[in-house]
Amino acid sequence: MTYPRRFAPGEGPPQIRALVERLLPLLLAGDHPTLLILREQLQGARVGSIELSGTGFFADIHVSAHAPKVEPPDFAGGDAKIKLEGIPVAAGCVLFVRGGHLFMLEGYIYDGNWDEDTLVQAVNDVFPIQPPRESAD
Repeated sequence: MTYPRRFAPGEGPPQIRALVERLLPLLLAGDHPTLLILREQLQGARVGSIELSGTGFFADIHVSAHAPKVEPPDFAGGDAKIKLEGIPVAAGCVLFVRGGHLFMLEGYIYDGNWDEDTLVQAVNDVFPIQPPRESAD
């Protein structure tokens, strides 16, 4: 298979689409006001295009332009141990916020190939995204 391989919205590999939909709420768990707004965004969001890189994926997240925004507008974080069939080391992930909105979820591996047929066996040890602390001026 040649990488990168891009799939149009709604056409990505079912295993990856299901993983994205499973991970997003878990990565937004918590009581921080920023997380409450991001969960509100998630309610009306949809997964856009998905790109396979060979060592992971990038899943675009489309949020309404009218959805409330968070401050600071740009940060990333979160993680989970993702057990994949045939991959000896757990995969991970990171969630990106850009322009105040949910933007993209990246999944990655350190060893092997993550292709469209790779099966997810388990998701463990989810660490939600931590909004940056507001700086004191």
